[in-house]
Amino acid sequence: MSTLEQLQSDFIAMLQGHNTSFTDHIAQQTGLSPGQRSEIYQNAYQIRLKKVLEQDHEMLGLYLGDELFDQMAESYLALFPSQSSSLREYGERLPDFLSAHTPFKEHGILSEMALFERLLLRAFDAADGKLLELAHLQSIEQKAWPNIVLQLHHSVHILTCKYSAVESWQALKNSTSPPPPELNNTQYWIIARARDKRTGFYPLSECHFQCLMSIKQGLPFGFICEAAAHVTGDQQQGTLEVMQLLQQGIELGWFLQSSAMQ
Repeated sequence: MSTLEQLQSDFIAMLQGHNTSFTDHIAQQTGLSPGQRSEIYQNAYQIRLKKVLEQDHEMLGLYLGDELFDQMAESYLALFPSQSSSLREYGERLPDFLSAHTPFKEHGILSEMALFERLLLRAFDAADGKLLELAHLQSIEQKAWPNIVLQLHHSVHILTCKYSAVESWQALKNSTSPPPPELNNTQYWIIARARDKRTGFYPLSECHFQCLMSIKQGLPFGFICEAAAHVTGDQQQGTLEVMQLLQQGIELGWFLQSSAMQ
């Protein structure tokens, strides 16, 4: 490691509180001591990372309140110092942190809400791709349908919720009180960037959830229809559900045009 690289590494370690000897590299000046000046940098670094969490998880912050959010941020910063040159990725471990550490792990809605907000960010940042159009499907011969393989757009993410994370996020976004955290049944959501580049989220039926999971696994169309039939209990109804999902997905840009459909 070069002298410059070592100096940069030591500076980062100082910012994270792991290298108190870095003050030896700070020139003496009148006024503040080298130790005091290093503390200014450390505090500014911590404040910037906390601000990233506040910006990326605004509704989670409102749900927690200032005191608990500060407690969460301080604990998270201590356990997960930034390892990336992009601040966009800093909160990636937050859902896992909330599900594993007290007092947050006692409230499952917190990790779900954090994950939902992470998925919104990932969908927004996802790469573009050539979208599947209805004309591509119309050009497929009937006998080939059972074997076609659909591809989800890079921005598509599927979320399973045991708590009212999405509903609470929506309520806080609209400046209303969130509902109780408990749900009567598991809920499914799709998060994706639409054709107009806006990120959206949509509730999914259990049938459409199973279909999308089959598509995500790379299963051919015939297996997707079987999955739908298993949920609905009827082959014809299952196929109808799949076609409805395809129509909605094409309209909203959920599918990529594969090479086999060009």
